[in-house]
Amino acid sequence: MYRYFFLALLILLPLSSCTKKDTLADIREAVTLDLTADVNPDSLKSYVTWMQNMGTRFCLSENRRDVALLIRNKFISFGYPGARLDSFLLQLTYRDTEYSLWQYNVTARLDGSGGSDSLTVIGGHYDSILSGGGSDPFTMAPGANDNASGVAAALELARVMKKNDFKPGGPVEFVAFAAEELGLHGSKDYCRKAYETGVKVKMMLNNDMIAYEPSANSSGWKVNIMDYYNSRGLLSIAERLAARYTLLDTYNDNSLNKYSDSYSFSQYGFPALFFFIDADDPDYHTVDDVAGNCNFNYSREIVNISAALVVQRNIFDD
Repeated sequence: MYRYFFLALLILLPLSSCTKKDTLADIREAVTLDLTADVNPDSLKSYVTWMQNMGTRFCLSENRRDVALLIRNKFISFGYPGARLDSFLLQLTYRDTEYSLWQYNVTARLDGSGGSDSLTVIGGHYDSILSGGGSDPFTMAPGANDNASGVAAALELARVMKKNDFKPGGPVEFVAFAAEELGLHGSKDYCRKAYETGVKVKMMLNNDMIAYEPSANSSGWKVNIMDYYNSRGLLSIAERLAARYTLLDTYNDNSLNKYSDSYSFSQYGFPALFFFIDADDPDYHTVDDVAGNCNFNYSREIVNISAALVVQRNIFDD
């Protein structure tokens, strides 16, 4: 896009501090509007439907590596040839049976322009599960809202950023985490490796269950944005951007913030936010958690908060 050709020139102009501030705000505004305009509810629905049609994505099932490869290949199809599987060994007891199985996080990276080496992570877990007596997640666990919707957010943001030739100041990594449902294992492994190798994480944006909203009337749509001890400032930015670029009202209820992958990041000192639906999903962890019961116009609005945050924190962030 022509706009990015002029970014370097703009910051070199001999502007007053006030004018320069206004110019950077204008650039962020233009880029955000470009990205958010391209986030497509039909694309989100197609990814979720594609994932639920895999039958099950239970992390102990035999197809777990096949699922990871399919997600990797989807990132590759969007223009991320370096997308890869990051494996780790999971050992646990489930329903009185001991398991020792390889698991696979899926990562795809959009390189930064060189202005920063601090990483932005956009993630959501891809595994699914069923709860309740007689449920068998080994054979069927469609997991549309929980959490194909979060992986769909990462996929769509990856697609839109590549389409728009977005050049962030620092690298952006899209991650589909494995084995969240049995203890946040994928994000724990990812964070441990990042911490041990000295990776700097600017922020982690976690989308988990972002597609259930029973009302078609957007005037009442809300999203819960959960934060952690070190991400209160990031929450304030997200609330402001949501008000500007989406139809959503926001609120902050942290009662569930330990139960998704963003919590692993907070435990390692990495700032994180957790985006979560407002309404209780009656299909949670059941065979009825399918795309037909999701609201992808609503989900699009939540995805757009992440898009706006990536722009805000990756174009000449102060």
